[in-house]
Amino acid sequence: MTGTETGRLAPLLRWLGLTLVVILVLQMLAVLVGVDWSADAPRPQVTGPLVALAPLGFAGLLICLIGSRLDHPHQQRTPLRLLIAVLSALLALGMVIAVPMSLDGGAGDVARQRNLEQGREALKDARAFRADAAQVTSLGEQLAQAGQLAADATEEDKLRAAQKMVDDQIAQMEAQLKAVEAGQARESQQRFIGGTITAVVLAIAFALLAFTAVL
Repeated sequence: MTGTETGRLAPLLRWLGLTLVVILVLQMLAVLVGVDWSADAPRPQVTGPLVALAPLGFAGLLICLIGSRLDHPHQQRTPLRLLIAVLSALLALGMVIAVPMSLDGGAGDVARQRNLEQGREALKDARAFRADAAQVTSLGEQLAQAGQLAADATEEDKLRAAQKMVDDQIAQMEAQLKAVEAGQARESQQRFIGGTITAVVLAIAFALLAFTAVL
């Protein structure tokens, strides 16, 4: 690449990189403005979207640094490189702060946790009902009185019908709880990979970029 081509490319790279940084700032502001900080209700998780936007800033700062290196290859520290170092350091600090926030993100949905606990309590009560022979016998009598059993049903028939009904309900409740718990486990894994691990990697990347800008 000739010096003339380099001279034309460097300003273009700087402006392209700065444009990406501006887009990053605008998108972050859009995420933060969309949160009602004064509301008492649980706030939506903002760590995930902010971490997802951070690579945009990394790409913009890296492109700016490349443009600056091409434009001033023999100068170690220019105002633009110092700005890149400062912004990279701030974003690295932000990623470090995002790590514990992403780990605590699973506790944000209070309503879901409450519903899950209620489901576990209901399953516990159903199992206790199934273990109580007197209650199961009473249920069999109720089924017979409601006409859900044959008129000549014996006591054993009533007991088996009541046991089957309770067992079916317990099986259904167990399946629903397992589905909810599996969904929560998948969400937790997604948060850990897409939030925690990504934030750690980005923190290292921004720190390296900050050092590179001033070397």
